[in-house]
Order: sequence, then structure tokens, then C-alpha cells
Amino acid sequence: MATLVPTLTLTSSDVSTAESLSLSVTDNLTVAGGAISFQVVTSTTGAVFAAAANYSKSYVFLQNLDDSIAMTIEKADGGDEYMTLGGKEFAFFPWAAAVDLAVDAVSGTPTLEVRIYQAAS
Repeated sequence: MATLVPTLTLTSSDVSTAESLSLSVTDNLTVAGGAISFQVVTSTTGAVFAAAANYSKSYVFLQNLDDSIAMTIEKADGGDEYMTLGGKEFAFFPWAAAVDLAVDAVSGTPTLEVRIYQAAS
């Protein structure tokens, strides 16, 4: 078993709020060991990149490596859209591994960086 320590920090001095934004949260996640890392060259046809049957509860890091082409992360059967990652955007989230995850590019063939850390049993 290993410990994964995600930290999210948001700061801004010019966001339209009554005060400056300064937020930081950290967690300690117990994971099974190393990450499963790979890249997916996407297209405008949705493709599964994480089949739920191959995983248990996990923590997923995704990054769109393209400078400008957006991609959508969605439920594999063409159902719910979970997020759209613009150029160079990234996400880190817990995944119950209850549905397959797919990616669909808006255009072209941008590359998606994927890292999956399975939670310790």
C-alpha cells in the first residue's frame, strides 16, 4: 500500500468576490501501489479509455495535452457528459468504477494523459 497526497490550491487577487481568493485543501489517500499510466490519442468518435470491469474504486488524473482542442469525458454508452477539458486543462477525481469512461474530441486527434490509482482494499 502507498499514500497519495493530492493538494488543490486556488488563488486570485482579481476574481469578483468581496475578498481575495486563497483556498488550499489536502488529503491523504491510501492506494494499492503504483499508477496505471497511459496516453490516448482521441478522435471525434467516442472511445472507452477506462473499462469499469478492470478496476475497483480509484482516483483518476486526466490532462488534455493539446494546446487548444477540447475533449469531453463521458459515460461510455453515449450518455452523461462528466466534463469538458479544454487545451492543457486537467482534472483529478474519485471514480467508483461503476461505469466505463470514454473520451470524445471536439475535432482532430488531441492526446489525453491518463493516470489511475486504485484505492487500497
